[in-house]
Amino acid sequence: MKYLTVLALASTALATPLSPPLRCTFGTYRCTTPNTGIEICNVSNQWELVGPCPSGTECSDLPQNGFTLPFCTNKPAKRDTEVETRNGRPGQSPGEKCETPGKYDCFGPYAIQVCDTQNVLQKVGDCPQRSHCDYLNGIPFCVASV
Repeated sequence: MKYLTVLALASTALATPLSPPLRCTFGTYRCTTPNTGIEICNVSNQWELVGPCPSGTECSDLPQNGFTLPFCTNKPAKRDTEVETRNGRPGQSPGEKCETPGKYDCFGPYAIQVCDTQNVLQKVGDCPQRSHCDYLNGIPFCVASV
């Protein structure tokens, strides 16, 4: 009888779950709480730290090519200087203010630019000869010119 009581208590303890771990969808990202880093959902559906944000930055969820993703960003800097001219290329040019840090765009037909953590466009590079900048699934790439 003594053993049955112990067995009954043990089975009750095993059947009573502890607070369930926070589950997530594999491959998704989020900002840590507080916004000091970025986490990813691992293959066990558990949040795992990718890494902390660099000093002076914080994690913010930003739109990126149709998705919302976490980025370590600075607060927009105030600029007192004049922006560079467009040099005849359509759209904004490097040196101009931009809204979404981490967002890549075509800079005219033959180059790619990115919005940096200071909300300023920076030229990433020119496309190789016989190629041009075009969007594939909303992301700019240098593709072969046909």
